[in-house]
Amino acid sequence: MCKSIILFTCLIMCSSSQLSAEQWKFEVSPYLWAVSQQGQTGYIDRNGQPVNVDIDMSFSEIFENLDGAVLVNLQADKGNWNMWIDLVYMKLKYDAKVDNVSAELTAKQKLLDVVAAYRFARQGDMHWYSFMGVRFVDVNNQLDVRIVDQRLTPNFGDNWVDPLFGLKNKWVINESFYLNSRAELGGFGVGSDLSWALNFTLNQNLSDNWDLKYSFRYIDLDYQDNDFLFDMASSGFGVGVTYQF
Repeated sequence: MCKSIILFTCLIMCSSSQLSAEQWKFEVSPYLWAVSQQGQTGYIDRNGQPVNVDIDMSFSEIFENLDGAVLVNLQADKGNWNMWIDLVYMKLKYDAKVDNVSAELTAKQKLLDVVAAYRFARQGDMHWYSFMGVRFVDVNNQLDVRIVDQRLTPNFGDNWVDPLFGLKNKWVINESFYLNSRAELGGFGVGSDLSWALNFTLNQNLSDNWDLKYSFRYIDLDYQDNDFLFDMASSGFGVGVTYQF
């Protein structure tokens, strides 16, 4: 996975350096995401029977059960090119039911996006980009099921890679604010059957080097392979701080 990320990043860096003589601009943005999740995950057991866990967790429930999280966005701009790497890592615990039996699900979820965007049109304060990239997904779950005097702790999960395609709009509202809007499709059976996402981020300029970001993100992943199911919608508002250099 690391080699693929390095190769993809090097390719887009080299191509962009040949097309523009402008200086690189970089951003580092750690952020918080008040995420809620609804969907289903599961696996096929040794007897060939499906074991499904329904998930319906609000942000407050997820926050109470959050064991750890790392969320950061890295961006680079040069001329008409805009590249970003976005990492979401969460370790969560859910109270769940499996065949009407109470259980606890510990879920580790990692999403890493590596994307290159090109500005193909500019109309006044509106900038239009098309983009493509890849998303690396790694889900690792453990169930803790207690039945009378028995305790079962099966582990299940998978990792996959999705191609991504989409459109992005940057609207410069005034000297202090601009809005990034993004829509994407991915998967197409290469990794997940289908994934899609919407993202809106309002940037507030504080100084030459610092911004605040206010965002809303919705992402839907539908994956089923290797006896593993992950059909999950994640959404919520976010806030972050950006350092530019």
